[in-house]
Amino acid sequence: MTEADIAAASGLPLHTWRRRHGADFRARVHVVIPGARLKLYDTSQALAHIAGKALPTLRDERLHPDDLLNDKEAGDVLGIDASTVRAYAATGYLDSGTQRHGRTWWPRHAVEARREAGDQRQYNPGPQPNNPRNRVPRPRHDPRIPEIAELTCRSQVTSTEIAQRYQVSTRTAQRLLTAARTHCGN
Repeated sequence: MTEADIAAASGLPLHTWRRRHGADFRARVHVVIPGARLKLYDTSQALAHIAGKALPTLRDERLHPDDLLNDKEAGDVLGIDASTVRAYAATGYLDSGTQRHGRTWWPRHAVEARREAGDQRQYNPGPQPNNPRNRVPRPRHDPRIPEIAELTCRSQVTSTEIAQRYQVSTRTAQRLLTAARTHCGN
C-alpha cells in the first residue's frame, strides 16, 4: 500500500494523515522496498497499525511466485539492467507486466519463466499481427502514368484536366503529369 492508500483506509485526507499519523506510522511499519522512490508498505501490517493491533510478522524469506517485482528487481533475477527489462517488455520478449501505483510490475513467476527459457531473441515466429512491417509495399509503377504520357505526347494536358479525369487532388495530378512527361521524353 502507498501512503495515499493507507490514508484512504484511515478515512483521512493524505495531508492530514501525514501530519497526524505519518511519523508514528513510518517509525513502526517499514517500507517493503528500501531505497525505492515510491514507498510501499505491507498491506497486512498497515491495516493492523490502522486498527491498533499488533503488527503481524512478515512472511519468511521464501520467494513467492506471485510476488510483484519492479524493473530493477526483475533485472536482478534475469541478470540484466533495468532498462533492458523495460525493453524486453516493450518488444514482447518478456510479459508486459501490470500497472500499479503508476509503475509497471512483473510477477516473479513470469520473470523466472523468462530466465529458465533461455535466450530466444533470435527466434522469429513469422509475421506478427499489426506489425507495420507487414504492410504491402506501395506500387513502384503507377498504371495511370503511361495513359497520361500518351495524352501528353499527343496534346497539351493540364493538371486540372488530369485531376478531373482521374478524380485525384491537384497535387497528385501534378505528380502524375511530371512522371508522365519524363516517361514521354518531353
